[in-house]
Amino acid sequence: MVMLAAGVVAIFTGIGLAMLIDGNALLVLLSASSFVLVFSATMGAGVMAYGPSELKGLLPVMKVALRNEPAKLDETVTILAQLADVARREGMLSLESRLEEVEDDGIRHALQLVIDGLDAEQVKELIDIDLEAVEQRHAFGINFFQSLGGYAPTFGMVGTVIGLINMLQNLTSPEQLGIGMALALLTTLYGVILANVVFTPLGTRLQRLSEAELAVREAALDGVLAIQSGVSPRMLVERLETFLPKEERIGYRERTQKPTATQSAKAA
Repeated sequence: MVMLAAGVVAIFTGIGLAMLIDGNALLVLLSASSFVLVFSATMGAGVMAYGPSELKGLLPVMKVALRNEPAKLDETVTILAQLADVARREGMLSLESRLEEVEDDGIRHALQLVIDGLDAEQVKELIDIDLEAVEQRHAFGINFFQSLGGYAPTFGMVGTVIGLINMLQNLTSPEQLGIGMALALLTTLYGVILANVVFTPLGTRLQRLSEAELAVREAALDGVLAIQSGVSPRMLVERLETFLPKEERIGYRERTQKPTATQSAKAA
């Protein structure tokens, strides 16, 4: 959220400073009619491809894009290291009493399947189906905002053409030509800004969030299957930490002693 806001501020600060350096007033960039035309037409084109039931999920998707941060593997590795340590000392069935303490949906689901007695192939098959379903759900928001990013500049050009037509119908008033041309070009500007400051960045952000979540869930599945197969906690940590930056590789001992986010929250 912080970087998203910082990016928007940087963009509009750059535009504003450029206008002021050239001695132009910022108010010349404001046109309610141009904005309404581009925004409403873009949203109209966007919703045409979806049903009402899908569009009901649009607001939650926007909240996810604005508030959520990419899932991090570091916490998942710590949880898996501690679970592997418990399984080695007390056996796999002992993990059932710890399921409520695991907030990570991917780890909890895979662990429950293992505890229920499914073999590795069955667990992997069911989790893969779940991952495909998650990816499909994420695709709606990603595709929706990426589509809007393509529509907005097009409708900006439509608005410009409409403005030029209106301008050419008033050639008897030469003093109005400059004003009419400026208003016509503003729709193109709004289309480009909406596409590249709002819609496309939101689509890209949702794509990044989806990729990060799926990567963490796949790592969780790999870790749970490793615990089921009897891999030592130390080997498990070394295996999963290969996906982390060097500065986040703290090793087995540190991870088994490190409090998880859930434990820290309870302590607070």
